[in-house]
Amino acid sequence: MSDRFLDPLVLQAYAKGEWVLMSDFRYQAADGTIYTAPKYFITDLASTPWIVKPLLSGIEDRACGVIHDLLYCDNRLPRVVCDALFYEMLLVAGADKKRAGLMHLGLRVGGGPRYAACAGGIKVEDLAFELMSEVERVAWRGKLQPALVMARD
Repeated sequence: MSDRFLDPLVLQAYAKGEWVLMSDFRYQAADGTIYTAPKYFITDLASTPWIVKPLLSGIEDRACGVIHDLLYCDNRLPRVVCDALFYEMLLVAGADKKRAGLMHLGLRVGGGPRYAACAGGIKVEDLAFELMSEVERVAWRGKLQPALVMARD
């Protein structure tokens, strides 16, 4: 993996089709910005339709998917920027421009509903609270909307 992915990707299987980060995972973008997916963040890695999976053969796309999922869930950047960062990460991970471009196009065409569902930022359901220590749960409760935290507990 590229040195722009700053940490090893440590995952644990969670629900069907989902994984949990077991340590923070960071990516340094070309502009120097560092994006951090936090420990206990739930991801589907890269929800790539089966029909385009062959485009990614030979590319470690899981890391790209984790950071892209974070960017959508965090919902602070415009969707076009999130998708452009996914394109950048694919290139960093070893995809050629054609394959990365096709994946980017797929996001632009089909990613809107997922991004819209993330309005408001990271939510309780985006984190594996049951794997956290009490200290970690308390820290996250302070960052999330109180009504959402009460619903999960």
